[in-house]
Amino acid sequence: MYDRYMPYLLKNKTMGLMSSRLNSIESPQVGYLKLNVFRYDLRTPIAGAFVRVSKLTISGYYRETGRGIFIANSLSDENGSVPIIELPVLTNQNEMYNVTINYSDFCPAIIFNVPIYSGITTAYDVYLHHYTMDDSDMHYHFILQPRIPGHDTEPEIF
Repeated sequence: MYDRYMPYLLKNKTMGLMSSRLNSIESPQVGYLKLNVFRYDLRTPIAGAFVRVSKLTISGYYRETGRGIFIANSLSDENGSVPIIELPVLTNQNEMYNVTINYSDFCPAIIFNVPIYSGITTAYDVYLHHYTMDDSDMHYHFILQPRIPGHDTEPEIF
């Protein structure tokens, strides 16, 4: 009964697949991530801090499943600066970038849902806290807003 519509449906599905492949051939938009790593107490740079960038994709009917892949690894230099990392701009709302920073004898820092915008360098200054013998004295530095050059969030002095 519906056999006469099958070639039409198949043709449209094939054309849909071809157009999605053509759209994916275009170069993706890219943004940049810049990190600087410092000691919290002395405000001095940390050389050799290990930085790992990963992409998390959340799926499932109730967003109960996630799959992560590692995108880039890098080390900070003697100035605490990590080389700029180029990342594609995410277009799916169920994807996010996460960054972890580790250094021996310091609490690890984790930055969730790092925003990457096309042609813009997102910068973070990360301050790591040294481990202490007393667990009650453990502190973490949470970053609420990234620094984007040209978009300062601090009030200006008139």
